[in-house]
Amino acid sequence: MFQDSPVFSILSFAIALYLFYMWFGDYRHFAKTGELRKGAFEGATTVSSKLIIIAIVSALILLTIVSVAENLTGSTADQTSVAPFALISWIGAGFVEELIFRGYLVVKNKGRAMLIASILFFSLIFAVGHPFLWDYTVEDGTSIFSGVWKFNPTVQATIATLSVFCCSLLFYTLRFLPTNKNRSILPCIFAHVAYNCGVFATKLVQGFVQW
Repeated sequence: MFQDSPVFSILSFAIALYLFYMWFGDYRHFAKTGELRKGAFEGATTVSSKLIIIAIVSALILLTIVSVAENLTGSTADQTSVAPFALISWIGAGFVEELIFRGYLVVKNKGRAMLIASILFFSLIFAVGHPFLWDYTVEDGTSIFSGVWKFNPTVQATIATLSVFCCSLLFYTLRFLPTNKNRSILPCIFAHVAYNCGVFATKLVQGFVQW
């Protein structure tokens, strides 16, 4: 997979780091003035450290539930292996995906029903977009456009897809909680990165990280 490539991982992380640098500039402006500057990134606002801690703990609890489900169904051994470089791209994805999905891909200011409907819809897109139930393989020496799509409806793939869907619901909830008055995406970012790092740590312990 692309995420196992050191070139892809470093490049994707560099892009994420640059976007975060720009986002953080908007965040610092809000922290200083209490107002968003014109053209600011979505969710570049302050939030309490308490909610960030709650976000991290919630993400790790969800990961624990997913791991237990895999153990109970006997599907742990069916999970994919990753290279160490995957962690770099996963950390970068923790910011970029939150900026895109929890930041922009949601319908706000159109009522509660539209908010919930958009959260469910984009969470489904978010889950299906992760390559667990499907795979696109390209043979060595062939063009990337000559690959083959394969459907992979295994128990482990289903659990993984459902876990991503639940993660998305959690991240959206963190942004629109009443206690997150400024609608900051910081709790979402911390929760996402914590979950991804937890997944990598779990794979490492279980022997699914290929050195």
